[in-house]
Amino acid sequence: MTTTDIPAGLETPSDKPKRWDFSRDAVTPGRLTAWGAELACASALIAPLAEIPWEAGAAAGVVCTGAAVVYEKARGSWRRVTVARASSWLATTGWLSYALTTRPTLLTMAVGVSIWGAGAAVNIGMDKWGEETRAAEKELHRRLDQGEQIKAAQDGWAQLLYDICGIDGAVADPIIDRWPSGAGETVKVTLPAHLNVDCLRGYEAELAGALHLPKGGGVSFSAGGPEVPRNVVFIAITRKNMMSGAIPYPRLTPTTINKPVGFGVIGNGSEAGLNLKDEGCIAIGAQGSGKTALMKTLGLGLVRCIDALVWDMDTSAKMSAVFINPYLRYGIGVPLIDWPATNEDECRLMVLAARVVIAARKTEYADLLEDEDIDNLPARPEIPAIHIRVDETKSMPDDVLEGIDFIIEEGRSVNVRVSNTGLRATRDYITGAMDELTPGRIGLRTNNASELDMLFPGFGAPDMAIFTDPGTVVYMSATKGPYQPAPAKAYATMAEAFAEQSADYERMQSLFMDAARQLSSIRPELDEVSARAAGLAYGQRWARCIPNLRGDAYGNVDASRMHESVWELYQSWPAPESYDVLLGRATDGEGNTITPHGASVAIPRLTETMLDEDELERAAAQEAAIELAKTNVRPRSADALAVELFASMGHPVKPSEVFPLMVKAGYDKSERTFRDLCSKLGLQDKLVRGDDGRYGVPEGGDSADGAGRDARPVDDADGSSDGAVG
Repeated sequence: MTTTDIPAGLETPSDKPKRWDFSRDAVTPGRLTAWGAELACASALIAPLAEIPWEAGAAAGVVCTGAAVVYEKARGSWRRVTVARASSWLATTGWLSYALTTRPTLLTMAVGVSIWGAGAAVNIGMDKWGEETRAAEKELHRRLDQGEQIKAAQDGWAQLLYDICGIDGAVADPIIDRWPSGAGETVKVTLPAHLNVDCLRGYEAELAGALHLPKGGGVSFSAGGPEVPRNVVFIAITRKNMMSGAIPYPRLTPTTINKPVGFGVIGNGSEAGLNLKDEGCIAIGAQGSGKTALMKTLGLGLVRCIDALVWDMDTSAKMSAVFINPYLRYGIGVPLIDWPATNEDECRLMVLAARVVIAARKTEYADLLEDEDIDNLPARPEIPAIHIRVDETKSMPDDVLEGIDFIIEEGRSVNVRVSNTGLRATRDYITGAMDELTPGRIGLRTNNASELDMLFPGFGAPDMAIFTDPGTVVYMSATKGPYQPAPAKAYATMAEAFAEQSADYERMQSLFMDAARQLSSIRPELDEVSARAAGLAYGQRWARCIPNLRGDAYGNVDASRMHESVWELYQSWPAPESYDVLLGRATDGEGNTITPHGASVAIPRLTETMLDEDELERAAAQEAAIELAKTNVRPRSADALAVELFASMGHPVKPSEVFPLMVKAGYDKSERTFRDLCSKLGLQDKLVRGDDGRYGVPEGGDSADGAGRDARPVDDADGSSDGAVG
């Protein structure tokens, strides 16, 4: 704050400017007047020696006293200041008149000097006192004015609530909580003792209109925490359209399922989140409302948890693909979704596995609960929570829906939870168990306001004017808060939501790739108790799911749509048991149910342990080249390193086999195809292409004529899917 921002008279000594005079305060016109008058009075002390008549002293007294009174009244000083100043002048000039009449003696001269000194002190002191009292008066008037404003605001809220809601006698708190985001404020209102927040439900739109709030802004009500009296209501007023535009997903920092999982931002700038460890959620929204994008955002929040696994029932594969494709297409890390069920039988197996996991955890972890004196199983990396996300509940068969209801009813105590999505909030989409036992609710735009009325029973439909953009939500939790529907804006995770070439656009383009790189190392594994209970339904899931995810309409899959390392891994697995065997639908010739048998398979991170001896030797040579490139005083150029790595392979290879090594050596470009690599490093004249689409280094290290090396798209025989990112 500068001195110009500080009211006069309220400065601290450090705030006051330095002066080139001997006073500690500013030299005001009033103080100069006082000093000049005192000097004139001092000069008049010698008037008797000059034979000046006493009438001159009396006239001077009248003039000086009148000037002091006029000056102080113009300054707006208190009456006692004016009286003190006038008295000092009358005393000084009164003595002067007496001295002129009686002729001065040594005694009268001494008395005159004393009176003059006292008068000077009083005048200068009164000027300073006048400044301070004037500032004090201003502060008093400001507070009085503020009190009038507060009273006017209180009267305004009382009248508004009476006119709109029919509530008589409401009192608004004078302290208004203005949000740090600048988007609005929260007003505390005390209702008559017999009323509570429920009497305001359904009036959000009317109050927003009366307050002239824009679309995307609005009013919402909250009853506060358990310590707040029932008749106290907090009214959140969003005065800006916080729902327009896109909010980029924040950093991919690891977290825990024991904290709320964030998915967006509320009006005051805080993060919106739900406690998905202790409760699931129901998300309802019409087509185009941003429901799938919301589930991707919630999914990112879950895969950041070091103590939670995500299982998806996603027959459309829209919700899961972005979390799995970085591994399947580019060989990055591990799949972030632990189990994607993309057809009805796989969903049945997931329900079966979840049921036996719940039973096993309840019995085999009973001693742990007793030893730690707790009721519910803790979520830890060694015993991760399992969160099952169901996309479009209505698309699930009846037996799967029955299984989901069982999981919701029985899974809470052992950290197996379910979240559901649907287009509508009717019983076709939400079963009775889901409705009664799922306290978390997220509502997006619907085509009929009554849908949200059913999603938030007892609270009324929220103001539909806030749903200006996809990703606008209203959410609540009956157990963890917010306890009433609150508007929020979900994070955006797709590049299309941002302007091209912007920093957010660039980051969103690689968001899920970056998530696979950064979060694969912290993903937990299913605990041994649960994995043993789930059996081959869980153990062979990837052998069954990969054809569903990367195969054609008939489930046929080949190397063209997978990273080479994943393809080789997939081929090395034994054939999984059929759905009929795993679900108990297959029988032998005598009518007995066939018991499933076989080995579980796992998806490891791609490491040298997957290579044979020859490949290990080549890997050692590559490591040496990489270390040399890192430690050389004069760093080797990227193209020279790429050529050496091609040569170290010992035979023609696809660029996708070299690119991860380039990344490991510090090459940080994001291109994933050979033609991009060539255009960046200028390798067109240093490699030769074989008829099979593989490239190698010609004898001698360089190609002389460049024949057969064409950087056109046709060179990349496998398209953009063959390039690995390290």
